[in-house]
Amino acid sequence: MGALALLLLLPLPSLAHHPLGGRVPANFAEGFLSGLAHPIIGLDHLAFVVAMGLLAAVSTWGIAIPAAFVLAAMVGTGLHLAELTLPAAEFVIAGSVLGVGVLLTLRNRPQSGVITGLAVLAGLFHGFAYGEAIFGAESMPLVAYLAGFTAVQMGIAITAFFLGRQLTQRSTAHVVQRAGLVICGIGATFLATALLNGLLPA
Repeated sequence: MGALALLLLLPLPSLAHHPLGGRVPANFAEGFLSGLAHPIIGLDHLAFVVAMGLLAAVSTWGIAIPAAFVLAAMVGTGLHLAELTLPAAEFVIAGSVLGVGVLLTLRNRPQSGVITGLAVLAGLFHGFAYGEAIFGAESMPLVAYLAGFTAVQMGIAITAFFLGRQLTQRSTAHVVQRAGLVICGIGATFLATALLNGLLPA
């Protein structure tokens, strides 16, 4: 449980979603570093990716679930770059974190195909949000950004996957459910914040 908490809590001091302070990456290195940082410094994104890995650990489709999410996130980023809008993205992202936390707490979860479908849908919205940091960039930093956020998300998901597998093999599956409660709390906080911002815009 301590390792799971570490995965989720280390980035707390920096919750901004723009690794370069809002500046568009100008070269390959900046694009790659921005891609690496974006899913980590956004706690909502990080919590979702960790949850994807844990869900993979307790699902028959295994690592294919977070892989589907990551691929869909690339498509979502492409939608943003193509100036296509996904409605209520902030609400959907926060709701997805809450929802995946709920899935982790359940003893009887939906079939892997259903979970994968939800992961793909969430990936489109998370990727759409990632696209904000790279919008307007040249092709080289753009490719580097995509490579960076794909690599870091798969790395986090695979780490969570193997950690979750070890926990379940040791008959401590309840720890995964407790991690789901933590992720539920994160998702609920972001969803409440999004709702308040929508009702009471600054």
